[in-house]
Amino acid sequence: MKAKRRIAGQLAAVGAITMVISGTATAEPGDGGAWVETSTGQVSVMTVAQPSPSKTWAGGAEVVENPDDGSIRFVPTMYERDLARGGVWKQTALRGANTWDSRINDIATAADGSAFFVGDQGPDGGGVLVGRYVAGAWQLTADTGLPSGTVNASLLSVSAVSGRDAWAVGQGYTEDTFTDVPVVQHWDGRRWRSVQIPGSANWGLNQVTEVAPNDVWIVGVDYDTGQSVAVHWDGHRWTRTPTPAFPDSAVLFDIAARTPTDVWAVGWSRDTDKQRPAGLALHWDGRSWTQVPLPAGTFSLQAVTLRPNGGIAVVGGNDDAAVGLTWTSAQGWRSLGLPENDPQFPLGVSSVVSSGSHLTVGGWHYRSSGSGDSFRSGAIFTR
Repeated sequence: MKAKRRIAGQLAAVGAITMVISGTATAEPGDGGAWVETSTGQVSVMTVAQPSPSKTWAGGAEVVENPDDGSIRFVPTMYERDLARGGVWKQTALRGANTWDSRINDIATAADGSAFFVGDQGPDGGGVLVGRYVAGAWQLTADTGLPSGTVNASLLSVSAVSGRDAWAVGQGYTEDTFTDVPVVQHWDGRRWRSVQIPGSANWGLNQVTEVAPNDVWIVGVDYDTGQSVAVHWDGHRWTRTPTPAFPDSAVLFDIAARTPTDVWAVGWSRDTDKQRPAGLALHWDGRSWTQVPLPAGTFSLQAVTLRPNGGIAVVGGNDDAAVGLTWTSAQGWRSLGLPENDPQFPLGVSSVVSSGSHLTVGGWHYRSSGSGDSFRSGAIFTR
């Protein structure tokens, strides 16, 4: 089984989790107000981040088609919205972006004001695109510290506690045999270095979150077993923590940690190889992972963000509808009411970020046909 990433404060009490698990989950309508959609045209929005309460970033890629042969290339693209300066989404200048055929797959912010983004490996087999936010501007460079012989690599996730300590994970392939290569990179303030996790030779790594230098989580999938992976760094060693197993397969796409004893991970699971993937939400209480039941019919979850008072919001789905839910211990699951304005061009979403009561979701509209889905236009949703 192969799992592909995307298209193109503490809980009130452990008992709150137990209460939710014990019953059938449903999603009541939310009451968060109307969504505002901002079109990004040919830019597919892959990731959103909140560097400050008033500022939001949205990153992705402009989809550029060659009219001669129909081939597609990507130009990394960033947008910024600052509520202190009018609250309008504006495209951010990225010097040198046109020289890259890459997406911006993830953005990380840190408490000291630093930030990073990660992307894909250049077609020349060189380094992977990384961006660092320095002195109010993005600097695009290449991470050349990949495992020797790695090609077609993508860094899918990045997380940082400061400008001197960041982690990034993703996937590449060996140049000769095209075997999967899990990629784990660590930034020490000067350069990116490759890190090997024992036992990870056949894992797909999708997301990383760094709570502290001695508290790092990575999630993904074990291709040997088809089951999900959640591995933890305590500053000395990596430890794989058991996740719920399913008769057929499972994968985790995103993880968010509020404290060492309040961690959430989301993805999908299947009981048979013909089953429509079912959304999967897991919670770590410091000792073990527990599955939190989702409303019946929930499709694959791609992203999770922490909300006030121990709550979370999740988004995903790219089959026949977008998925958007919010959860609190008091109310359980409630629908985010993501807009599906045009049935001809369904909505796909893959990123969400929360700032207080406000949410930002990144995604795209696509055209579905018998030959597959094709990109139509990008979108940012705010509420």
